This record gives sequence, C-alpha cells and structure tokens, in this order.
Amino acid sequence: MNAIYPYSLDPVREREYGLPRFEVWESIKSTNDRARELAVEGAPRGSLVLGWEQTEGRGRHGNLWFSAAGEGVWMSLVLGANDVTTQLPLLVGISCAEVVEELTGVIVSIKWPNDLIIKGRKVGGVLVEMGDGWVVAGIGINVSRTPSESPQAFGDRALAATSIAEHSDRISEIPGFAGRFAQRILERLDARESIDRVVDSFSARDTLRGLLVHTDEIGTGIARGIDECGMLLLELEDGSIVRVRSGSVRAITPSEEGE
Repeated sequence: MNAIYPYSLDPVREREYGLPRFEVWESIKSTNDRARELAVEGAPRGSLVLGWEQTEGRGRHGNLWFSAAGEGVWMSLVLGANDVTTQLPLLVGISCAEVVEELTGVIVSIKWPNDLIIKGRKVGGVLVEMGDGWVVAGIGINVSRTPSESPQAFGDRALAATSIAEHSDRISEIPGFAGRFAQRILERLDARESIDRVVDSFSARDTLRGLLVHTDEIGTGIARGIDECGMLLLELEDGSIVRVRSGSVRAITPSEEGE
C-alpha cells in the first residue's frame, strides 16, 4: 500500500456516476499506483481513486507531476483488458476536454499525445499505464490554482502551466469533476466509438496540426494530424509522411526556425 493517510469511500458519488468504487484519499503517493493495486486485486472496471494530494505524482517518462492538496483533480481509473486500444490515451483526453468545456465553458485543446491545453498553456494531462492483468488511466488537471513552478509543474519546460480557475469562475468541486471524467470515459469506451469518430474528435482539438514540430523519435517535420491508430503523422522535408509512435513533441518557435 502506498498510502500516507487512510482513504474513505464515497457511496453517494458511486451511485451518482454509476461507479463500482470511489476512493478518496487525503494524501497518497500516486493514484495510478493505488489503481494498479486495485486492478491486480480484482477490483471491478470503473473503480476510481481520487487523491486530494499526491506526494509522488508522475507524468509520462516518469516526469514530476506537481499535485498540491485540493488544487486539482488527481485521479486514476481502473479499466479492463477490452478497453486497450492504441487510441485509449486520446479517448481519455477527449473525454476530459469535453467535460471541462461542459462544466466551465472553457475550450480545451489537446497536444499530442496526452496534454490538455487552454490558450497555449498546459492545464493537465493523461497517463495510461498497463501490465499483466491491469490497465489504469491517470488524469491530472489543475483546477483552482496554477502551480507556482509553472513549466516545471509537469516536468515539461516547453509548456507553461495554467488552471481552469484562470479562465472561468464556473468551478465544480473536485470530486464532481473526477466523477464526471470517469463517467464520460466509460461511456465512450462502452459505446465502442468508431475509429473515425475518435480521429475526428481529436482533430477538432489538435494544437499541433500544420505546425513545424520536433519529435524525439524521428526529428523535425510538419504535424499532419493522426492516423487511425492514434499515431502522429509527420511530413518530412521531402514530402513523405511518417508515423510517430511515442516520445515528446514540441512546436518549433519562429526564432528556432531562423537559426
């Protein structure tokens, strides 16, 4: 067990959002680690772990995830083996973006593969992890305050941080956000949405499309959206299109283009 303080169960929200389990921790090392424990122990799909604070939260590649007490949604959702697709991280991100917009009126874009963006600044992200017999989707979103560390808040110096509260005064309570996120993710997965719809939903929010970008995996090119597997399409200098499977991607600034 990775807990610092005991958790409580929230049966009211379990019923409200149709979830089999809703754990709320005062403080926890990592909600993804706890969700993995639950999955390995046989907890049902849809079990949700919410932490008011994470002391060892992480993003992709093990980067630090700044998770201050009561200032954001730090949650992880237990999923099932049948939910595993190459589009899963995108589907989770799209679901969260939709819910934020519905609850706050703030438009949320997505930077491939897993960053949630408001007006060019990072408000949150998604971390899907899986192993032998377990799949969890971790979500971190700044709600009430932007971390003072700003770019360092996510271990990503290329993106400054923001929070929902900087852009809207229609702020729901943290457990309400978490429950709605979980509910929407499960609804989309249960609907078995077509690949085309996932691609179209992402494309409508794609912050990189048409921009010159640098990718860790392949190098520099123009982002041309995603393919049916959720991979980034990159147009190289010779006009050929290649697929980027993983790694960090950042837009190249005009000053860098001139170097």
